[in-house]
Amino acid sequence: MKAIGVMRKQKGFILVFALVIIALVILSLAALFLISYNDLAAANTITRGMRAYYIAEAGLAKRFMDLRAENPVITGTLPEAGFTLSGTDSGTYITTTTPVAGGTLETYRIETTGKYKNISRTVAITIMQRSYSSFAYLTNNESSMFWWWKKPVWFVTGDTLTGPLHTNDQLNIFGDPIFEGPVSSVNSSINYYHGGAPDDNPEFRDSLTLGALGIQMPSSANMLTPISTTVQSAYSYSGYTKVTFLSDGTMNVYNYAKYGAIIPNIPLPANGLIYVSSGSVDVSGTLKGSVTLGCNSDINIVGNIIYNSDPRTDTSSTDMLGLVAKSNVYISSTVPTQNLEIDAYIVAIDNSFKIDDFTYYNLLKGTLTLYGGITQSNRGAVGTFNSSSGDRETGYTKDYEFDERLYSAAPVCFPVAKDANGRTLYRKVTWSEL
Repeated sequence: MKAIGVMRKQKGFILVFALVIIALVILSLAALFLISYNDLAAANTITRGMRAYYIAEAGLAKRFMDLRAENPVITGTLPEAGFTLSGTDSGTYITTTTPVAGGTLETYRIETTGKYKNISRTVAITIMQRSYSSFAYLTNNESSMFWWWKKPVWFVTGDTLTGPLHTNDQLNIFGDPIFEGPVSSVNSSINYYHGGAPDDNPEFRDSLTLGALGIQMPSSANMLTPISTTVQSAYSYSGYTKVTFLSDGTMNVYNYAKYGAIIPNIPLPANGLIYVSSGSVDVSGTLKGSVTLGCNSDINIVGNIIYNSDPRTDTSSTDMLGLVAKSNVYISSTVPTQNLEIDAYIVAIDNSFKIDDFTYYNLLKGTLTLYGGITQSNRGAVGTFNSSSGDRETGYTKDYEFDERLYSAAPVCFPVAKDANGRTLYRKVTWSEL
C-alpha cells in the first residue's frame, strides 16, 4: 500500500510538472507571437512612414516644377491630390506655398504633407529665384571670332574660378585650370587641347554636370529696356560718356552733349541706374553705393573698379555694381596698371567681355582679378598663350572670384534667369522634415 501511495505521488508530480512545462511552452509561444506581432506592426509602421515620405517628396517636387512655370506664383494651400506608388497602391499629398519676405529676390517656402494609410509625414523646402548674377560665369558660346576665324577660347593652367559656372556650349580646357564651384555644360563632353590627361587635368573641386539643360541668355528687352525706361533723366546720357566713381559716394561724369565738360562730384542716382543710349562709356574708380550702368553700345574699363567697402572683409558692405552692355565690355589696352581688379557683375548681351584689340596687346600683363561674375553671349579672350609651352604670351592670368552676396541679391534692375524651357531658375536655400 505504501508503494502504491508513492507511485501515485510520483504520477501526480509528473502531471503537475508536465502541466507547468506545457504552460511555459504556451506562454513562450504567446510571447513569441506577441513579439512577432509587434515587430510586424512596427515594420508596417516604418513601411507606411517611408511611403508617406516618398509621397511627400514627390508632391514637393511636382509643386516645385509647377511653381517655376507660374507667373505670378500661386500661393496658399492647394487641394489634396492623389499619388500612385505602384499599381493600385496610392496615397495623397497636400502642399502649401508661402512667400518669404525680406530679400531682393522672390523667395518661397513649400510645405508638403504626404499621407499613406494612417501615417503622415511632412517635408519643406525654401527656394529663392536666381538672377543672372547668381552665375559666376555664364556663356552661350565658348568661341570667339579672330579675324575671319571662329576659334575656341580656353581655360588654361593658372586660371582659377570660384562660384557656379554654366555654358550652353562645350568647355575648352588646356592644362590644369581650377574650378572651385559647380560646373555645367550643355555639351556631353569636354574639348581637351591635348586630348585629356595627363596633359589636360582640370580640377573640378565641386561638381561637373555634362549634358545639362540650357539656360536662356539675357536680351536687350529684359535687361536694357527696363534700365532705359526707369532711369532718371538726369542720369540718362547720349554720346561718348566717361564715368569715374569716387570713394565718397559721388562720381565725375564727362558727357559733351549734356555738359560740355567734366562735372565733378555728381551724387549717385537715387534709384541706382545710369544709362547711355548711344555711344560708348568709359568707367573706372572706387564705388560707394549700389549702381547698374547700362549702355546701348560698348562699355570700356579704363582702370581699376573697386568697392569702397570690400565685401570680402566687410560683411556689411552694400557696394554693388552691374555693368550691362548691349555689345562688348572691353578692358582697354591703355589700362595703366600691370594687375587689374574689377569689382562688378559684367553682362555683354550680344558679344563678349574681353581685352580691346588683344591680338595686338603684346604686353605681358599680370593678374586680372574679377570679383563678381560674367554673363556673355560669346566667350571673350583676356590674353593669349603659347600652345607648345602653355606659357602666357599676352594679357592676363585670370583670378575670378564670385561675389557670394549674389546668391541672394542682384545689382539693380537685373532680371531672373530661366532655363531653355522658359522655367524660372531657383536655388534651394533650406530643406527640412517637420
